[in-house]
Amino acid sequence: MIDTVVFDLDDTICEYRQSGREILAGAFDEVGVEPFFTVEDYLGIFEDHAARGEPVDTIRERCFETLAAEQGFEPDLGRELANIYRTSRDHRDVRFRPGAAEALDRLRTDHRLGLVTNGGPQMQRQKLDALELTDTFDTLVFAGYETEPKPSAEPFHRALDALSAEPAGAVHVGNSLSADVAGAHAAGLTSVWIPNGHDDMVEGPDPHFSLESLHELHDPPWL
Repeated sequence: MIDTVVFDLDDTICEYRQSGREILAGAFDEVGVEPFFTVEDYLGIFEDHAARGEPVDTIRERCFETLAAEQGFEPDLGRELANIYRTSRDHRDVRFRPGAAEALDRLRTDHRLGLVTNGGPQMQRQKLDALELTDTFDTLVFAGYETEPKPSAEPFHRALDALSAEPAGAVHVGNSLSADVAGAHAAGLTSVWIPNGHDDMVEGPDPHFSLESLHELHDPPWL
């Protein structure tokens, strides 16, 4: 019997009102240079430049430096773009993905809820506070800071330990095949994939459940 649900945060429960594409376009416009990489290019190398416990702003700066150098630009230009991106991003300017608020209200009536997110505590807590979710989850795990990042099994095991739950009785809901689904399988959890259109083409294991939206969690498929 499933009695525990562990959620991802970004692009699963919530999303930024202003997209990364819009912010990056504004950064290129501000420095007066034609765009020479995309948000997808940045995300594609993010994990290669990430180190445990580092702020996302530091990792982003390193990624932008690399992308600039690959196109024949000075690393300084990458750092300038990263600084504009950082100052333009408001971590409180988020909204629920469709059906998320209702799904959380429904599931918390008869499930223990946890959150496992690949994001820094300061940044992610701003989002939770803005959405009034501070007290919704029974445990929070900031993977990549307190543990190895997803898809490592470590953050899932930490969440289950805090919830006194077993992997066989837990599901993980997330948008990423490579981080959420792969991580859930590594930890022995049932996986629920909610695609958001950005991670669909990234290779990863097949999820146990693939849903069109969080609205489908109002009647959980594992019951």
